[in-house]
Amino acid sequence: MNDSPDTPKSEGPRQVFPLIVGEVLWDCFENRRVLGGAPLNVAWNLAGFGLDPLFVSAVGDDALGFEIIRKMQDFGMSTDGIAVLPDVQTGTVQVTMHDGEPHYEIVSGVAWDAIPTPAHTVVRGKPLQAIIDERAQAADSVLMYHGSLACRDPRSRATIETIRDSIQGDVFFDVNLRAPHFETSMLEELRRHASFIKLNFDELGELSRDLQMDGATTPEQRTSTAGVALDQTAATPLKTLLVTLGAEGALAYRPETDSLDRIQSPKPEKMIDPVGAGDAFAAVVIHGILMRRHLSDVLPDAVAFASRVCGLAGATCSDRDFYALNHFLPQKSS
Repeated sequence: MNDSPDTPKSEGPRQVFPLIVGEVLWDCFENRRVLGGAPLNVAWNLAGFGLDPLFVSAVGDDALGFEIIRKMQDFGMSTDGIAVLPDVQTGTVQVTMHDGEPHYEIVSGVAWDAIPTPAHTVVRGKPLQAIIDERAQAADSVLMYHGSLACRDPRSRATIETIRDSIQGDVFFDVNLRAPHFETSMLEELRRHASFIKLNFDELGELSRDLQMDGATTPEQRTSTAGVALDQTAATPLKTLLVTLGAEGALAYRPETDSLDRIQSPKPEKMIDPVGAGDAFAAVVIHGILMRRHLSDVLPDAVAFASRVCGLAGATCSDRDFYALNHFLPQKSS
């Protein structure tokens, strides 16, 4: 496994490999359609930060699928990991807002439910698995990100588990619970193999349902207690449990040092919608892990960027200047 984000950053440029696996889809609002899916949002943000993520997913052989590929290419992202599947539709989600919170109607049986394994995806005459292996071997830091939603179908879940088991690196598990698209037993198995787990406070209750939480009532207490229990029952040591609290910021618990950080979110300069804020938070944390920044330095940047994303009409931005304004990134000389 790679070092934790509390390892001081090494001198000189780092070769890092963010490997993002999961759904890509269109969020369909009442009056607009926005490219989305938590893994795509994370990969897009990482590309905005100047990294070169490999995003593994699937689209249909249809207009919506090719529009996704075009948008990724226009932003300078690799589409090597995007499989185009016949006889299946590109994913869509109907998004409605209730009391300021997004609600999702997620269409089933779509392309990202059947993401092929890298061994069965050929890119320019080479299996995708070979590309993954080559990039991983050349990298100083490797991190695989996946969520829970793409694991609703056994086909994509098998692909995620195959990739996870093939790499030597950290695994970042993003819990995105959308009823009825998850089972508790599935979550339990996936979290045991993750070195980083991110979820919101409501999702923490679901993930820790069977854990001993006696006397833990505050978010801080519940996060620390859950972090200890999750680490004790993990197949892979849990490095950090990240709990987002919406406008109240985020918590980060590290079992190895039994330490808890809490960071308050700045108020958004403007609020358009909160869709993608959690993915923005995750992307900054992943950037910090790969660059081996101190977690205490990463968290303020993560909540600040998440707050800025709330000012977007959607989860991502095609203007690279939006990402270049973040002070933790190398700045171009004037």
